[in-house]
Amino acid sequence: MKKLLILSLLITIIISGFSFNLMTFGSYGVTSSSTSLDLNWDEDFKSDYYSLKIAIMYPAEDSPEMLFGPYFGYTIYDNLDKTGMIDLNADIENTGYELGIITLYNTDFLFNTKFNVMALGGIHTEDQFNNLSTSININLGISYNISSIKTFAYVGYESRYFTTDNNMVTVNYIPVSLGVEVLF
Repeated sequence: MKKLLILSLLITIIISGFSFNLMTFGSYGVTSSSTSLDLNWDEDFKSDYYSLKIAIMYPAEDSPEMLFGPYFGYTIYDNLDKTGMIDLNADIENTGYELGIITLYNTDFLFNTKFNVMALGGIHTEDQFNNLSTSININLGISYNISSIKTFAYVGYESRYFTTDNNMVTVNYIPVSLGVEVLF
């Protein structure tokens, strides 16, 4: 709880006095594949996830079509603790937190829409911050502006790495995301 309070305070300090975009989006990630060199891994690891992410986006100084900033996410997995992942980390739970950097590039498309490329990179934890693992996510999508609100849809490819005690498993997902972005 203390870490969440410190993170909230840090975000409040960062956004005070700046013009920024607040981006909120939900994702559903379908398990594509998983690999492990360290464990006897079977093919019945299917742990899709639901995620909600909030990002504070700032425009790049030299390129207004690029935005970047920090994001915070909350993830709920389908039975992650019932998979072979429990062999890797006995404390793993079906929920987790994410923290990282997001970059968004958008360019004019048809009518009032924009074509978007979104990249996320950061850490995730499913055991209450005992272990941190990396995540990389690339998405393509379309957005539509309604006044100062932008709605968007993305499809992408994500790799999440789960590591503890020098063991590593890579789980690949195909995330589908819907969300809104508001300029402040």
